[in-house]
Amino acid sequence: MSQRRKTLKSKIHNYISKNQDICCERDVDRKVVIQQIVEKYKKVCQSMNEPGEYLNYINNDLVKFIGYKGDLKKNRDVEGAKLWNQMDKLMQENKIVSEQKIELLLHDVPLYFLLSFLGYASYKESFIA
Repeated sequence: MSQRRKTLKSKIHNYISKNQDICCERDVDRKVVIQQIVEKYKKVCQSMNEPGEYLNYINNDLVKFIGYKGDLKKNRDVEGAKLWNQMDKLMQENKIVSEQKIELLLHDVPLYFLLSFLGYASYKESFIA
């Protein structure tokens, strides 16, 4: 059965890669998704007694989707490191992570990335006691 899953996983990946995103952007209100992400991170940080850190957590987890910076450097992944740095910089204003800048970035990422990040935020929120 794992072979079948791997084949399906590969077919889906190849199809989405070829089309560069998933279908139906018009069916998703990005503003709603982004607000859901922010609210989930606020709850997670509140539960950890770090309510003011939610923007830094979002920033950290968004760039982590590209890879861990240390691993990118270690593996000499120049393209990944450049993208990591670009995303990190786009989320900051005067070297401080900005909610407005994060929102602008999330309006610009592929839909599959945005929805994956919403899923990751939901996953993190599920651990709140």
